[in-house]
Amino acid sequence: MAATAAANKSLWSKVSISIASLLIGICLGAQFNIIGSLMNANLEGKGAPYLDGGIPDYKAEQREKSLVSTDNNNGKQPSYLNWQDTSPEVPSNWSFVNPQYCLSCDSCHQKWLQIAPTSMKNTTQKIIVHYHMQHNAGTNFFALAHAYTPCATRACWQIHKHCLISYNEEVEAENIRRNYYQHGVQYVSYENMLPPRFALPFVSESAREGLFFTTIMRDPMKRLVTWLRKIQKVPQLNKKNEMGGAPPDFFWSEFEGNRGVYKRENLNVRWLSGALDDVTPDHVNIAKCRLQLFDLVIVDTTYDVAVEEVICPLNNWQLDELGRSRCNAAAVPRNDIKKPNPLNGTDSHFVGAWIERLRPSFELYDYARILSYLQLKHRGVKNVPKLSEIPSYIDTLERYTDTPIKLNSPEESLVKLKNIDRFHPPKKFCDSLTKLWVSNADEVPYVNGIGTFAGGKVWTSNG
Repeated sequence: MAATAAANKSLWSKVSISIASLLIGICLGAQFNIIGSLMNANLEGKGAPYLDGGIPDYKAEQREKSLVSTDNNNGKQPSYLNWQDTSPEVPSNWSFVNPQYCLSCDSCHQKWLQIAPTSMKNTTQKIIVHYHMQHNAGTNFFALAHAYTPCATRACWQIHKHCLISYNEEVEAENIRRNYYQHGVQYVSYENMLPPRFALPFVSESAREGLFFTTIMRDPMKRLVTWLRKIQKVPQLNKKNEMGGAPPDFFWSEFEGNRGVYKRENLNVRWLSGALDDVTPDHVNIAKCRLQLFDLVIVDTTYDVAVEEVICPLNNWQLDELGRSRCNAAAVPRNDIKKPNPLNGTDSHFVGAWIERLRPSFELYDYARILSYLQLKHRGVKNVPKLSEIPSYIDTLERYTDTPIKLNSPEESLVKLKNIDRFHPPKKFCDSLTKLWVSNADEVPYVNGIGTFAGGKVWTSNG
């Protein structure tokens, strides 16, 4: 295997990156509409593709001009808002069901009711509303919240009336607050792909009252490796092929028409935007517009300091019921066993193709890194980890292919605060979305996933 890996690296070094990307394009074809958009060398008449060491020019004015125009589609709904809007069948006895491990005894519930607030105006506590995208450290975050709150939902269930009861953000917010007053649910974790017109985080001050919105975003390649490592444990999914150790089923499934809410790459972009089919620049911008509304965006490099300096002080979490502190990263036991990378031994071109498919996620991740840094600084956190300025896509490509990439415009290419306008979504685009999100009617959302009325079936925008 070592000899194979060495040969692969040698092969990669002999073949130019541009030729490799051409081969990838031939293999993957027209499905990569997003790549064509993100790599266009002439977005504003200048620049060069990422793979040639340049960057797309993401100035907000140009993106407003090109993307907001999709709203003017002869009065029709823009394609990025397409969603299966069938109304779910709701039972007549639809009511709250206590989440597992939450105030399970009658006396526990009665004790809570004696001290529970009746309004968020007369308490200093906040309800944490978390958006959990799979394999983004949400399980660790839930474990923290579960140790300190009267009740925490690892994944809120629509069928149990924990969440997703209405497209209308005021109705949805009131349900969250009522579940806190009556049942102690102080941590609500959404774990579903969001319909593009569903408001999360909420927009209006009245809907956000007493709520604190969080999400976590990991490096896209690390998330992918975790995902691959997980599916390799399932025998029927762990199929080898001549390309190496990576399960090909999931790499090629999208081109064979097999779609699913939980089984796809670029999951962070898809879940935040509701992209059921091809990811487009509009979907990337929907995801970015949502990110702007979170009270705290956490990335893998800021997780420890965010928990210690913001999340725990938010509700004065100090010691759990066993007298342990879970807020000090140094005091929390960790499993430091290095797990094998399921991509070890895989052909470099194959890995490069997968990195290329994650381009939308790298774009979103770099924006999340900037937002996390700014939000922590704004909250007075002094020891914020230094923001790595290298674009995550470039860094990942260099690390996995041992190919140094020279940026043609290094200063403009860097992930720096002064370059934030290049990462911001168009303001008019976000404004149009927020107007939609605050004007939704009181209708039950049709959402696929665990704990929803629709269930977790595989589906696309065509049904």
